[in-house]
Amino acid sequence: MRSYNDMPLMADTLAMVSRQITPFELISLDNESTDGTLREIKKYTDRTLNIPKGTYVPGRVLNQGMEASHGEFVVFLNSDCTPSNELWLKNLLAGFTDDNVAAVFGRQIPRPDCQPIFAKDTEDTFGDGSNRKYWRHCFSMASSAIRRSVWEEMKFDEDIQYSEDIDWTWRARQKGCEIRYVADSIVMHSHNYNLRQFYRRHYGEGRAEAVIFDWSKWEQSLIRYSLLPYIRQIISDEKHCLSHFFLGACFYSPMLRLAQLLGRRAGFKDGLADSAKVATAAGKEGAR
Repeated sequence: MRSYNDMPLMADTLAMVSRQITPFELISLDNESTDGTLREIKKYTDRTLNIPKGTYVPGRVLNQGMEASHGEFVVFLNSDCTPSNELWLKNLLAGFTDDNVAAVFGRQIPRPDCQPIFAKDTEDTFGDGSNRKYWRHCFSMASSAIRRSVWEEMKFDEDIQYSEDIDWTWRARQKGCEIRYVADSIVMHSHNYNLRQFYRRHYGEGRAEAVIFDWSKWEQSLIRYSLLPYIRQIISDEKHCLSHFFLGACFYSPMLRLAQLLGRRAGFKDGLADSAKVATAAGKEGAR
């Protein structure tokens, strides 16, 4: 469990984790919280690893967690992801039905205070899993588990700064492994971002996916990568909000999606530049 100043949600999460019917060992990786998070954690486990401020690199921290843990299946749960019942862990691990499954991830549902568009995004991403067929790849480390034997052959990338979970599971898929969604393993998890926060989130995701995936010229284009998704999201938002009488959200959607478009586009362009630099450096190295 990774954490940083997540009270009081952390207290709710730990309480529900302690009620799971499946035995487990809890290991905490805390980024020097100052709000009582660490004090709450120590009510449930002595296995706490301190991540000093300024040193948090997602892939490195995940590798530290793997090295500190035992067993073939290692579960990751964000400290603000509260299991909905005592079967969360059992249902999640039930996704490993055969040796080819490298990772599983559970369903996330919005908290009661979640704003309408963010609640819609959560349901679109998770829900019954039917939307996944339209996407190249989908995974969330927030409530998930991975197979240790696969990790031992392929560690988390410690250079990537965002979407380290997407990177690892995508590489696992390229090796022929399966990544499975478990819809009946449920946690409450959502955020109400302001425009700046939403921009920054999508900047990070855009920059990461530019590096993780291969892109044709058409897929990289402003029309295909940015404008068409923007139009589709606005139409989808308006239909959803009008049908539920979320009139304020109808007016807010174009601004929010514009922040998403601009952030993701800027990050994507920077990610493509990063990839080009790496390719150039590799070419020079190979020519020596």
